[in-house]
Amino acid sequence: MSRPERRATPPGPACRRAALDALGQEVGRALPPPADGLGESLVRRAHGDEPEEDRLVVRFGTEWRSFIRRQNPDRLAALDELIDARIEHRALARFYRRVRNAAVAVTLAGFALAQFGIDRLPVVRQVWRLLRGDLR
Repeated sequence: MSRPERRATPPGPACRRAALDALGQEVGRALPPPADGLGESLVRRAHGDEPEEDRLVVRFGTEWRSFIRRQNPDRLAALDELIDARIEHRALARFYRRVRNAAVAVTLAGFALAQFGIDRLPVVRQVWRLLRGDLR
């Protein structure tokens, strides 16, 4: 029996990603991006001014625009208070979590020492006497 001959595959680039990157760079050189960002020229035309520095224009969705329109100084002050309260709450939660973890560690260490025998280690014996008030 004879084997069917395989067609030779044409040689390709060793790394397809590098080839695509090079192709992208060449396309970028041939077709440079516009000088203005998306929608930036529209905003400049709407306001009638041409600033010297480049600006980034963000277009918000309708729900965000209506939210921004509804704000007044009282609502903004309340929002600031809510944000400050949330920051304070997180800081207190972190503090109490650390205190709780320290209490658990001290309790577990105390149980381990009680299980091991408090009188077996001279250092522990001295600390215990210090805590009880016996300074001999």
